[in-house]
Amino acid sequence: MRAKTIKDWHWISSAICLIGMLLFSVTGITLNHAGWIESSPDVEVFETSLPKNTLDQLLSASGSDALPLAFEQWYAEQAGYALSNNAQIAWSDYELYVGMPQPGGDRWFSVDLTSGEIYGENTDRGWIAYLNDLHKARNTGFIWSLFIDVFAIASIIFTMTGLLLLNKYSKGRKSTWPLILAGFMIPLFAIIGSAHAAEKPLQKATLSIEIPRLNVAEYHPPYVAVWLANERQQRVADIAVWYDLRLANNEGEKWLKDLRQWWRRSGRMADMPIDGVSGATRRPGTQTVELTPLLKQLPQLQPGNYYLYVEAAREVGGRELLRLPLTLPLTSALLVTESGEHELGTVTLNLIP
Repeated sequence: MRAKTIKDWHWISSAICLIGMLLFSVTGITLNHAGWIESSPDVEVFETSLPKNTLDQLLSASGSDALPLAFEQWYAEQAGYALSNNAQIAWSDYELYVGMPQPGGDRWFSVDLTSGEIYGENTDRGWIAYLNDLHKARNTGFIWSLFIDVFAIASIIFTMTGLLLLNKYSKGRKSTWPLILAGFMIPLFAIIGSAHAAEKPLQKATLSIEIPRLNVAEYHPPYVAVWLANERQQRVADIAVWYDLRLANNEGEKWLKDLRQWWRRSGRMADMPIDGVSGATRRPGTQTVELTPLLKQLPQLQPGNYYLYVEAAREVGGRELLRLPLTLPLTSALLVTESGEHELGTVTLNLIP
């Protein structure tokens, strides 16, 4: 290939990559130091009640992946915005939960299927959070995904033509290839070092829950509930409930209702605190719940499908529910991982009977 052709491709690819490289470089810094950047999220609260006829139509669609058109139109009129194409619909016996994640924020609402009451929030975490989500291609849609593909191809062309040009013009510049080798080896050593630092000894019956570090101005550790339920969604055992135990007059128990699924399945009937279950809220990071007592109880349960639920709710924030499946009897090692999007990070269930 002629030098002029290589230069032309290098020039074209650099022009395409220029803005993208600047964006990804800046957001690489903001992501790497997210804990240093303060931000005050703008939260809009939406509360109202469904008309009876609309509630009846909604109930008739229970369990469906699509909501009735009449409900979507009513919601758009009341809330001021339509349901997004990436709406995540989750039904339970008592509640409809719809999450609509978006770059730099979050939008969600829940409908009490008994009373028709609706509560929702629209959270905007600012332009830094928006750009960070663009960096991760998180909830960004098709157009941005297409741009990233084009940017990646242009970056490959830019890199390869750069290497060809270096090879052509490196004569007399002895430091060229040692610098290229260093540019390869430094990230490699960083990856190897971080991998060894992350190694942990295997544990036989544990649940690890990652509480993400959020770059928000006002942060309160989330309330978290963990419980085991059968395939009919009936609670079998409470495993952990983390809430604010320090408040006077048991004031922290007042907000346990924000753990809506757990509250309906167990909390409203529980006498708090629950010995061996209740605990203080946890700070951001990966928290480990010891499940050895649960492992001893599993052989006593009826064979069938069960689910381990992890629910988190945070003041001035949102809520999130993850479900990890398991089948009894447990005949072999089980490793299940689910990932949240805002209030929960990676949740891993590790059972070795």
